[in-house]
Amino acid sequence: MKNLKEWIIAGIAVVCVIAVVVILIHYFSPHDGRQPDSTEVLIETSEGDILVRLFDDTPLHRDNFLRNVEAHAYDNRPFHRIVPDMVIQAGAAETDTSEASPTIPAEILCPPHFHRQGALAAAREPDSINPDRRSSALQWYIVTGKTYTSAELSELQVLMYEARTNTLFEHLCGEYAFELARLKEKDYEAYQELLNKLLVEAEETMAKTPPHRYSHVQRETYARIGGAPHLDGEYTVFGEVIEGMPVALRIGRTPVDANEHPRRNVYIKRVTIVNGPE
Repeated sequence: MKNLKEWIIAGIAVVCVIAVVVILIHYFSPHDGRQPDSTEVLIETSEGDILVRLFDDTPLHRDNFLRNVEAHAYDNRPFHRIVPDMVIQAGAAETDTSEASPTIPAEILCPPHFHRQGALAAAREPDSINPDRRSSALQWYIVTGKTYTSAELSELQVLMYEARTNTLFEHLCGEYAFELARLKEKDYEAYQELLNKLLVEAEETMAKTPPHRYSHVQRETYARIGGAPHLDGEYTVFGEVIEGMPVALRIGRTPVDANEHPRRNVYIKRVTIVNGPE
């Protein structure tokens, strides 16, 4: 009986060792982001190559991006907007677009997809003119970001909630702009009462949609590798960088002017599909 127990203990120990070895090999593998059946796109830039994987659970954005790649819509295009410690943006520059620029419905899935470093997401117009948060069919960005402590994320969460409340309040003031202007001239007390009423309405509306809470995974990820957490839940994340993140970070360090335009030409040479959907 004793020998049997010893054999069982020894067997369990061997299995544990093998499991640890497999985990370590997977963790330190240079291609740990690769998946056999994933949709992958290679972005060749003036600074080096970036390989991205497109998510299958955001099919509208995946297929739109692939159509643009097949049409060579991104070839010989600059990174026209770089926000330090946040994003590098490409696609169609402002001069190429108009009010009639094509859009696609939002596919915001947060979590599981959030703005960690390396996230690939679609740009869009602000809520004031795009309340449905429809994505641009042309412009996209890669998150470079920075790290955040858990305390900083909690503070950011409060600030974002307050900012959304203020935005809603300003929107309501716009709807009552004529009445507010009239009361300000004729009856200042009534003017203040209307302002207070609109503020309460904004606060009550926001109270029905509690602020976004960062999950344990988000907090751990933002602390470890960084990202742009203030964009979570606002934009559609439809892919991620699986190789070439140092290239994206190098592009993100390009000097920019006051309008976030690069001071030197940083551009995409070519974009090709490496592995498409079935």
